[in-house]
Amino acid sequence: MWSSRYWLFPTRCACCGRVIHHDQSLCDGCKSALPVIEDGICPGCGCAHKHCQCVRKPRSAVECVSPYFYQGVVKHGLLRLKKGNATDSADFFGEKMARLCRERYGEYFDGVVYVPTDSRSQETNHSRLLAKAMAKELGIPLLDGGLTRVYETHKQHRSSLRRRRGNVFGVFAADPTVVAHKHLLLVDDIITTGATMDECCKMLLLADCEEVCGVTAASTMLNPKESLYEHG
Repeated sequence: MWSSRYWLFPTRCACCGRVIHHDQSLCDGCKSALPVIEDGICPGCGCAHKHCQCVRKPRSAVECVSPYFYQGVVKHGLLRLKKGNATDSADFFGEKMARLCRERYGEYFDGVVYVPTDSRSQETNHSRLLAKAMAKELGIPLLDGGLTRVYETHKQHRSSLRRRRGNVFGVFAADPTVVAHKHLLLVDDIITTGATMDECCKMLLLADCEEVCGVTAASTMLNPKESLYEHG
């Protein structure tokens, strides 16, 4: 019974997609290559402390934690999630994000909200998949409709910090009937400058949310010699 189900619906590595044993979440190669953020990340910018650029990259209303750097096998796994609706990847990263939230924030949150995906994109709503997995792991509600996208924007990944902030200004709206008077976790897949998380947090607080703490699956590793104003 298990054998035929396994062959029909094989368990795949959350990062590379290789078929693995049913009680694993990663293959041995990906497990040994995870770019774990071991020294924590700056609560102001979401980057590892040794890569913090808060002096040159000021943000933010929201504290953010991430279990991994956005590189190597983690980058591959998040691309699988974005492009292929890989729920195994969402479950793996969601569980790690939930564990980190317990360690860094505690367990007093009322629900999970997520950054809405551009409706023009052919990609799946990966932030929602991560938020759903996190909410299940933490035993708290997933608050669909807490944040909505008012209009679409240009792609962020090649924009400078100044352009990123301008690009997301006024893009999101929060529903007070969903988020008011709640302590919430705000979920996205990656944090780079924090502009998107910042704008979402601002809208949630304007909708009378009590507190917002951010969590992403990965944080972009920044070179301290690079300026985000030039390189995004």
